[in-house]
Amino acid sequence: MKFQVLGPLSVVDGGVPVIAGGPKQQALLGLLIARCGTVVPVPQIVDTLWQRSPPSTAQAQIHSRISTLRRVLGTRAIVTHPSGYLLDVAPDAVDAHLFEAEVESALEWEARGAFQKTAAVLRGALGRWRGECAFQMLDGELFDREAGRLAELRLLALEHCIGADLETRDAAELVPELVDLVAAHPTQERLHRHLMVALDRSGRRSDAFNVYWSLRRRLADEFGADPAEDIQQLYQSLLSGTAGDGGPDRPARRPAPCRAGDAAASQLPPDIPDFTGRTSELRQIVARLVNGGAAHADTAPRAVVVTGMPGVGKSTLALRAAHSLHEEFVDGRLYVDAAAYPRSEEGLRAVLGRLLRGLGAAEGTVPESAGERQDLYRSLVASRSVLLVVDNVAGPEDLRAVIPPSGRCAVLVTAQAATLTVEGALRVPLGPLAPEEARSLLFSGLPARRDEEQGPRTEEVLARCAGLPMAIRSVGTLLASRPHWSMAHVTEALSREESWLERLGTPGRSIVSTFDGALRDLPEDDRGPLSALAVFGRTALTPWIAGVLIGRPATRAREVLDRLADRGLLAVRWSERTHSWSYGLHELLRVHLLARMDPAEAVTIQLRALRGWLELAERATGAPRSGGGRTPPDAGAGPAASLFTGGAGHGRAHQEREFLRAVLGRADERFGPAVASGLVIGDGRREPGELLALLRTAAAREGGAPAEAGTSRPPHPLADPGPLCPAGSPPPPRPASRLSLLRHPV
Repeated sequence: MKFQVLGPLSVVDGGVPVIAGGPKQQALLGLLIARCGTVVPVPQIVDTLWQRSPPSTAQAQIHSRISTLRRVLGTRAIVTHPSGYLLDVAPDAVDAHLFEAEVESALEWEARGAFQKTAAVLRGALGRWRGECAFQMLDGELFDREAGRLAELRLLALEHCIGADLETRDAAELVPELVDLVAAHPTQERLHRHLMVALDRSGRRSDAFNVYWSLRRRLADEFGADPAEDIQQLYQSLLSGTAGDGGPDRPARRPAPCRAGDAAASQLPPDIPDFTGRTSELRQIVARLVNGGAAHADTAPRAVVVTGMPGVGKSTLALRAAHSLHEEFVDGRLYVDAAAYPRSEEGLRAVLGRLLRGLGAAEGTVPESAGERQDLYRSLVASRSVLLVVDNVAGPEDLRAVIPPSGRCAVLVTAQAATLTVEGALRVPLGPLAPEEARSLLFSGLPARRDEEQGPRTEEVLARCAGLPMAIRSVGTLLASRPHWSMAHVTEALSREESWLERLGTPGRSIVSTFDGALRDLPEDDRGPLSALAVFGRTALTPWIAGVLIGRPATRAREVLDRLADRGLLAVRWSERTHSWSYGLHELLRVHLLARMDPAEAVTIQLRALRGWLELAERATGAPRSGGGRTPPDAGAGPAASLFTGGAGHGRAHQEREFLRAVLGRADERFGPAVASGLVIGDGRREPGELLALLRTAAAREGGAPAEAGTSRPPHPLADPGPLCPAGSPPPPRPASRLSLLRHPV
């Protein structure tokens, strides 16, 4: 039995993960692991599990949870003492204990001058980390202390590992890793010192000066302090030219690395080995990047823009295309993740600095200002055959300064926004994977027999993933890591967990975080409407339907729909049946939006939709106004109104009819008899039952009556905030004032 806390909390028995239980069960297990080998008093357990107000049954609950853990871990793993409980396992059963022992051993090797052994042991120790420490995810002072202690030890191991590498490896090989570490730890002086040494030994002394000056400014601004004495001494030795010389216990200074023209630069992240599908799109991208279009000018770069919703696989496709073109772009393939840099002057400087280093700009030649860097970049790239990949572009301003000025170059851009403009670019929109492609991706990393064993549950899981590659790949990874799981296990796990969407994603990037990032970038005025569009399942959205849901006229709703579609958050679909366009939400995005929605808001939107239909029925069938005359239906409601009048738009009202059925089905499920007995619209001249009968008749035309309650596809638990009144309870009394809940502004 192995206990892992250097990453997500897990217990592994014979290579198979063991489920530790819910949050409190995990907190109890984490506490026992943190105090492994010592008795944890019951009061400390109580304080950890219930930090503010423990229940009167706290001790009984602890006893029950200990019994559950014993069933999972074995009866001998947890020992009962008069004052508490003790986790009795071997020291090497806990990965944190192994890590500490390995760091201690490595420091002893370092003291003996055995730097290769030091680096090897520390690399192995650091490799035990699988992410952030599990204790960071648990609440409690003890967890905070332990997480902080292990984080400091991890950083210490990293610093000594780099120091040992500097004594045994080519310093130039360490520069990229050190640049990333310094960016992640901007005030960690030892890492800055290592980077200065590595740059100097790589023949980049001026860059080492820049590292020192940057550290000095940051420490002065944030702490009013100067760098440590040893860093100041290193800086002075660099100025005097005495640093970096070889010695008996230090490798001789290596020659500077190759510069531009000696080797093709490649800044591309790794390709994935099991890329699946997208054959047609890949062919289009490669053809345009290599040959250009029919009207392409030889003086302009060839360009492709790949667009699509979050998680649809834009970056994966772009990188597969870029990796396949290493022979066509002989001077290199450059890469920038636009989302990793601030949209500011400083961010632009950093991007241009990265590209210039990729092009091999010599030390001391990179200017300070963004404008001068842009000029140098264009000069260097103008005579070369280079492919530039710009990932996760938010707007055209992310591209203006980096598009090459040469027809020998090409630009491959990925963006969520469908309206991103790149002159002369081929647009390649990505949608969800086709069913066969989705199935191939799901089983791409599994033995063939796993596909044959799964049965009909496979289609159910694929339907839940809705063709989104990030979700499909994560299910495949789950099956690969748990060979004893069938697809039925996966289906059950996703069905019973309210947080099932959290499980879908790739390492370091969940679908939830991807969707949240897209929603953060959305203007505030469009976030509420987007959530409202998710309430009625897979409804095809016309401007009138959207207007009913968000409470705006159809013309204004169309503007909202177009803005959301432009951002890749809605798909635009053509219907041969109705000969019209409609909009739709991806199912996983819909579930995510509902998970973030206040249940009361969902009820409000459902009532708003029912009110909209009742008022349309009243107007379309000529219900009189209190002052005489008739109130015509709203503009844009033609097809919906034709359901009551049988007008010319009746044959094109398929989407509206399906929406009406969804509204009636949800009303039956939620409100039951309250629809007929407690709600009034207009001035009360028409009974609700009469109008509801009109709605049901309209819904039944061309395709049967609305589904009975409970026969439609059940909504995800997160999508259903529960009935307005408990099952079996009487309906609310009819309001004496005859003012309906539907009459209130919602």
